[in-house]
Formats: sequence, structure tokens, C-alpha cells
Amino acid sequence: MGLNFIIIIVALIMFGLLIYSLIVTCEPKKEGWVNYQQLPYGNINSGAGDDINPISFYDYPSYRKPLNWPVCHLVDYPIPHCRADSL
Repeated sequence: MGLNFIIIIVALIMFGLLIYSLIVTCEPKKEGWVNYQQLPYGNINSGAGDDINPISFYDYPSYRKPLNWPVCHLVDYPIPHCRADSL
């Protein structure tokens, strides 16, 4: 009887430590949205990022100007700006 009682107590302590470690380390991550400007044509989009983890993209070199450059379309999203027909 004494050995079974010790095994049950140790199992409850280990289970409690497991639950505590999951609660302490699993904090919800706050995801913010920021506006960014694409270069070289100035299109503005929004994406996930904040001051600590900014948005990062692959370098995509654009060698040609978009069709009908510098003609652009006025759009209101995410902020009012002139959007070119680029990729």
C-alpha cells in the first residue's frame, strides 16, 4: 500500500509540473498589422509585423517599369495612395 501511494503522489506531481509548464510557456502571440511601401514604385500594402519583428521579404529585383508607367490608380486601401500596375 505504501509503494502504490508514493507512485500516485509522484505521478500527480509530474502531471502538475507538466500542466504548469504548458501554461507558463504557451502565451498568446500578439500579431499587429503595419503598412509598408513597396519600392521602387511606391505601392502601399499591409502585413503582419511590429516593432520587434518587422516584416521581411525576399529581394525581388524589378528591372522593368510596369505597363503604362507612370499611370496609376487611386485606391483607398490600406490608406489612400496611387497604386501602379506592378507585380
